[in-house]
This record gives sequence, structure tokens and C-alpha cells, in this order.
Amino acid sequence: MEYKERNPGTGVLYTNRKKKTNAHPDWVGELKVSRDYVAGETLKISAWTKDTTGGVLISLKEDNWQPPVGGNNNPTPSKRKDDDDLIPF
Repeated sequence: MEYKERNPGTGVLYTNRKKKTNAHPDWVGELKVSRDYVAGETLKISAWTKDTTGGVLISLKEDNWQPPVGGNNNPTPSKRKDDDDLIPF
């Protein structure tokens, strides 16, 4: 398989062609993390199976999205009045 520079938060798993026994992993690869993690923290990932000219691979993406803390996630801008609307004369 060809090595391709990965974007942070993405990676791939390839079929392990060097597997000799059941103790060896079925898939091998890499994930380039987008931030620092601490021991015990869970790294969530999403995966897609892709057919390539070199064989089947699993494409990975770091899934560290978290909702914003407090407040409205999608605020609607308030309508602004012109200064002319505020002056009574």
C-alpha cells in the first residue's frame, strides 16, 4: 500500500498481509490525531470501508465533536432597526 500524508484527525487501516497466526492483527494502519489526549480519555472514531486498487481499506476519522457549552447552538441574528426608526422627529 502507498503511504499518503494524512490530515489531522484522519487515518486508515489496511488488511494485514503479514498475518501468520490468529494472534496477529487483522488490520494495521495509523491515525494522525488532531489534538493531545490524556491517559484514560476515550478517542472516538468513525470508519468507512473503501475498495482501492491495492485492496480493501478502512478509512478512519477522529470523532471528537462536542456540543458547545451553554447557550443556543444556532442563534438567529436579531433584526436591526435603522437610526431613523428610533428618532421620533
